[in-house]
Amino acid sequence: RWSPESSDVMLELLAWALLILVLLRALVSLEQIYSLLRPDAPSPPPLSGVPRVLLRKAALTLKGAVYLVLSRDKVSSSALRRTIDPAELEPSRVTREVRLIFVRHGESVWNLVFNRGFGPSFLWRLLSTLLHELLLVPVDDSAFLDSPLSPLGLQQCGQLATFLAQPCVEGEVAERDHRALTTPGGALLVSSQLRRAVGTLGLALRSRLAASDEPVLLHSSLQEISRNFDTQSLASAGGVPPLDTPLRMDGAINAGNKSLSFTGLHRLQDFVQWAAARQEPVVVVGGHSLWFRSFFQLYLPRDSDH
Repeated sequence: RWSPESSDVMLELLAWALLILVLLRALVSLEQIYSLLRPDAPSPPPLSGVPRVLLRKAALTLKGAVYLVLSRDKVSSSALRRTIDPAELEPSRVTREVRLIFVRHGESVWNLVFNRGFGPSFLWRLLSTLLHELLLVPVDDSAFLDSPLSPLGLQQCGQLATFLAQPCVEGEVAERDHRALTTPGGALLVSSQLRRAVGTLGLALRSRLAASDEPVLLHSSLQEISRNFDTQSLASAGGVPPLDTPLRMDGAINAGNKSLSFTGLHRLQDFVQWAAARQEPVVVVGGHSLWFRSFFQLYLPRDSDH
């Protein structure tokens, strides 16, 4: 028998069906807008893959929130005091040397929003980036998670590539480092698995990489030392991040996102042990400012000016 209650149930089911159709239509529109804004980006997933992408990004956002609150990633002064001052080490104990050349990433979208000050333009930068993030909802991309290079960051990568093509270097050491950066096979290339770091290395060394088939190794111990959302990686363990620029990457030593227990100090020590065990005498490292600063604090003599 038909009853008012049955009518209410039917209307509710109809409303849910209409809502689902509207959401599906909105996702299609977002995909179309994304394709227009970023024609060179990887193709968005089919609609059938959108729920998986949404669940993955929701889980990563939740993990980032937990990490933001509970993380102790920073290398503290007390942790540094518990380590040996390199100045106290005997030179006779050094068995081999590995030269590290650090390449810090260009400006990221996160840097664009939060590192240019909090004046009148901050609100506009934040709101426009939030809108961009909304457009990226159905695709495996984000402005904040694993924050990519900003337009200025891309320009900085181009400027570094131009400098390397026409360098102004003086002295044997500078010339040696330039050869290591620009000569195919001149040094091992390794990077953090975060997009802005490996993207910077790929763009800055594009002439070298175009002339060779060498990959950029992704090492998760190079992941930035910070509690912020932009340090969460879109690349899962063993995988590589989505990049707009074609680049051969090797994720074999990418152990995935950093954990609460595997802190910045642990990652620094792990990478140094890995680099020391390699046969290559020179390693080019694509990475991050706080990681590099912590490296200098840990491995340069304490009385060094750095």
